Amino acid sequence: MLDLERLLSVSLPRPDDGCLLDHRGRCHRVITPTLALLGPRRSAYLSGLGMAGEALRVTGAAWMCMATDKVPAPLGSIENPIKFKDQDFKRLLEECLKSGELFSDQVFPAEQESIGLPEDPDPVKAIKWQRPKEISGSAVFVEGTTGTTDICQGQLGNCWLLAALSCLTMHPKLFVKVVPPNQSLSEPYAGIFHFTFWQYGEWVEVVVDDRLPVREGRLLFSYSHTRNEFWSALVEKAYAKLMGSYGSLKGGNISEGMEDFTGGIAYTVDISSRTPRVLWRSLTAALSRGSLLSCFIQAYSYQDIGKVTDDGLIKGHAYAITDSDKVKNTSDEVLLLRLRNPWGFVEYRGPWSDKAKEWDAVDKAEKQRIDLKKREDGEFWISAEDFCRLFNIVELCSLNPDSLDMANAPASPSTPASQASWTISEHEGFWVPGSSAGGSRRYPQTFWKNPQFQLILREQDQSEEEEEEEDEEDEDDEVEVTPEEKKRAEKQKQKAKQCTVLVELLQKNRRQRDKVNFLYVAFHIYKVPDELQDVCLGRDFFLKNRPVGRSGKYQAQRGVWRKLHLDPGNYIVVGSTYRPNKPGDFFVRIFSKTGNTLGTQDFTCSSGFLPVMATPVTPQDHSRVKKTFDEEAGPDDRLNAKMFMKMLNSALDRDYHLPLETCRQLIFGEDTKGSSRLSREQAETLLSSVHKLQSIFFQFDVDSSGTMSPFELTSALEAVGMQCDGKVIQLLSERFASGELHMPFHSFVSCFTRLRKLFALYDSQTSEEVKNKGINAWLMQFVML
Repeated sequence: MLDLERLLSVSLPRPDDGCLLDHRGRCHRVITPTLALLGPRRSAYLSGLGMAGEALRVTGAAWMCMATDKVPAPLGSIENPIKFKDQDFKRLLEECLKSGELFSDQVFPAEQESIGLPEDPDPVKAIKWQRPKEISGSAVFVEGTTGTTDICQGQLGNCWLLAALSCLTMHPKLFVKVVPPNQSLSEPYAGIFHFTFWQYGEWVEVVVDDRLPVREGRLLFSYSHTRNEFWSALVEKAYAKLMGSYGSLKGGNISEGMEDFTGGIAYTVDISSRTPRVLWRSLTAALSRGSLLSCFIQAYSYQDIGKVTDDGLIKGHAYAITDSDKVKNTSDEVLLLRLRNPWGFVEYRGPWSDKAKEWDAVDKAEKQRIDLKKREDGEFWISAEDFCRLFNIVELCSLNPDSLDMANAPASPSTPASQASWTISEHEGFWVPGSSAGGSRRYPQTFWKNPQFQLILREQDQSEEEEEEEDEEDEDDEVEVTPEEKKRAEKQKQKAKQCTVLVELLQKNRRQRDKVNFLYVAFHIYKVPDELQDVCLGRDFFLKNRPVGRSGKYQAQRGVWRKLHLDPGNYIVVGSTYRPNKPGDFFVRIFSKTGNTLGTQDFTCSSGFLPVMATPVTPQDHSRVKKTFDEEAGPDDRLNAKMFMKMLNSALDRDYHLPLETCRQLIFGEDTKGSSRLSREQAETLLSSVHKLQSIFFQFDVDSSGTMSPFELTSALEAVGMQCDGKVIQLLSERFASGELHMPFHSFVSCFTRLRKLFALYDSQTSEEVKNKGINAWLMQFVML
């Protein structure tokens, strides 16, 4: 398995300072209620400072340091973000102010490569790069306050991003994390701005200059409705720089933008699964908890994308849900949702739209209260009934796992959200072809090779004592309970005896220039018996056991997640692509209530090759060695590498002949007293070993290709008594397959020879430092030499 980021915790001498200690005495961050503002590097960062007695706690919407004022915020936190491309905003700003020159970003230059789209051959439509004050004489960074109408979509298919940005403007505390305050186009002005985005457990600061692409005097991409406000265009430029180009933003899911603006958990709700009233209540509650919401109408064919319906709605287009309310007309109470089209124009024309006749029956004070605007600005109201009839999907991004349970949404926004604490563990990993990219369960020969994460659930969300107290109170009330209520209560009681976890798997770096290339991904969770804890689970385990939880169908989107209630115990989380040998990076984060823990399922390499390989020499091999030595050996009765190669290849099929270099490696693996020449006994032993290796190679070359994949290599090495973890197998493949996915027989022999020597050298080591680091570190150090 991969040696990924260690569990995001730091050792503490005492369980104070607002931390949670797990069963191994490690401290976890407490989320109450905002999460994911700290990145996976914080453990290493604190460890490097020797901060053994410090912990971090989240309070409200910001992470606060619980140690002393002198301790810097952990690297990757919102207070100390990673500097993208090592560009330091403060230093660059000071340099520009001191020199009197406006900042020009060389990392993301004002050139066509930063656009990332085909260049228009028409010279009239040539792109110019201009600063805001060159575009508008009244240019400002922010005019008054930020709002949804500050964002209008330009000539780029990134409505998903701008819809998420529109949602963000409704939450000032979240907005200032992405758009730091005290930035302007007035003095002190140096043409430099900075923005912060969440990227897989870390906050990253991106610096840009304010040169923006312009065509025929107008901004090419995002712009403000007022045309003189530029904060949204600069946010878009910073995000394009982070992704590689503007073209990289073409097409995507709203959930991506919402997660990268908040660090929250994005998920999808099928509108048809709720009644209009229940959905309205759920969305109202989510908005009150600070969740970001958006929606769209599914386009079932490519031709339908962008098509405007009779009601003025656009298929396959992202809308932001910015508010909910209810008004009274002459007879009833009408539930409403406010939506915004990122284009800034083309609005809904049905009932309760800006100029609909339904507003005539609503009191003037009510219309003022909900800020009804009868203008073409992309924003409009729609009834919950029509919303459910016309739209298909709602996408939400919650800052607290408790917000994800829409079925139990509070009846009103005033209902307090759960204050239960959550711990978060984060890991980065890789799917490497032939090594750890094992594919789905449809590929049982390789599925077990996918990265495995050990999840230990020790503490229930609710104690038995608390349950007994509640039962007693219920008995005292003596209220008659219906069968349905009793069934619901039993279900909730069973959940209380379990551990609540939320698992999310995110693909990394799948936006490449002008295209999005998401793999089909999913994860599965398996219950592991105590006797198999802390060992790498092999193929037999997955053939005999079914998962107890899963993310659902494999999906080609950045993230998949699932909230689960599991019994206390040991589990394995396996993330995989649908097909094997699909390379990719991924990020896993697991939220769990109370003191449960996550770690990687690594194991210690081991070798028992001596008894396995100690096979007797056959009469034929004995005769072959005797004849060769009698005819070829020198005065010292020994064979050199060339003589040994000739003898060895005479005993092997032509397709499996060994080159001179491999024969030298075999000799170097023997104790030749420095002569690099073999004795009769050594030659017999090596010839017998090579025959054994050839039979194993035949056995595990499943596809009879004459080569061996890293998947097959793992099984083959185990057959000769060597168990190696995923990292070592990956390095062996790179070292002995010369970067190819498959390894020929002579490379397999070289690989085995190197491993045998390294295991033997490690066993002979007396250095305490070497032994403390372990065999895995030893192999990683010397395999590539």
